[in-house]
Amino acid sequence: MALAIVLAGGGTGGHIFPALALADEIRKSEPDAEVRFVGTARGLETKYVPAKGYPLDLVPSAQVTGRGVLRGLAGMVTGLSGIWIARRQLRERHADLVIGVGGYASVGAVAAAVTLGIPTALLEPNARPGRANRLLGRFAKRSFVAFEDAIPYFPAGRAVLTGRPVRALPRAAARTPDGVTRLLITGASQGARSVNRAISAALPRLAEIPGLEITHQTGAAGLDETRAAYESAHVRADVAAFFDDLPERMTRADLVVARAGGTVSEICAAGVASVLVPYPFAADDHQMANARELERQGACLVVPDAEASAKLGDAVVSLLRDPARRARMAAAALSRARPDAARDIWLQCKELLRARGRR
Repeated sequence: MALAIVLAGGGTGGHIFPALALADEIRKSEPDAEVRFVGTARGLETKYVPAKGYPLDLVPSAQVTGRGVLRGLAGMVTGLSGIWIARRQLRERHADLVIGVGGYASVGAVAAAVTLGIPTALLEPNARPGRANRLLGRFAKRSFVAFEDAIPYFPAGRAVLTGRPVRALPRAAARTPDGVTRLLITGASQGARSVNRAISAALPRLAEIPGLEITHQTGAAGLDETRAAYESAHVRADVAAFFDDLPERMTRADLVVARAGGTVSEICAAGVASVLVPYPFAADDHQMANARELERQGACLVVPDAEASAKLGDAVVSLLRDPARRARMAAAALSRARPDAARDIWLQCKELLRARGRR
């Protein structure tokens, strides 16, 4: 019987895109394997997983903590229902391995796998793991981490520094010295109001930089307001709620302004200088931990979200006018890249399967 591998989780691009990168690696290595996803009806997985040709099973899930007692209890009931449904799905699919990739749906499916005795593994993209992965990590056979700082949060010997799988990127050499300076702004798949507004306020100064080309991913909620700001400032830019080809745009960029979730791995893989504005409400402030680790390596500047309106524009303009500093930051980012993360993770997963007699 062919291998049956389940990747569980989703919600945002930060969960889905690394999961898809890993799925592609598994499919390349094991063409006969059945690779499928478990997610929720609310996440981006409903768009991108079927588009890549992978089956998607849906389970109910909800946040439990940080929502008050009644909503927390309701979330717990939903989560238990999700575990029950995931158990049935995993049995029907004859799953050999479940890999949790983050998001609420990963909790139900990984917990279901544990109760069924199916080996589990986790992807942890952050320097400071969230509560769910810290709990599930007690049962997972392996936890694959993108930051060395995350290793102590998991049982000794079971966390492996592999990096985070990234979408296929063109070579960073695609960035050419053609007299154009390219600025890419992204608030991740949901957008970032503080970033959008701080950049909008800085547009008169950005307009003074010769040869500047701007790409701005605003998120759906910020699109109209941000487009209006560019029109008012008479600054031409490619502005959209979301770009499907964002990784390619990143490899051509000279400077990226971004949140500090999963995007940091793509920034490193692209070898590009960045200004990071961590999302302040991320669980356990993990985005700030991610950004500070890159900052210690000289790979980025960090502007706290609360200071974005006062400092982000200055930081961006300063770096756009300092190509030598950008080059040093880009080199530092590239030195942290782990382009073979998906391959390395799958090789370790194959060891787990061999131990179970499946390879």
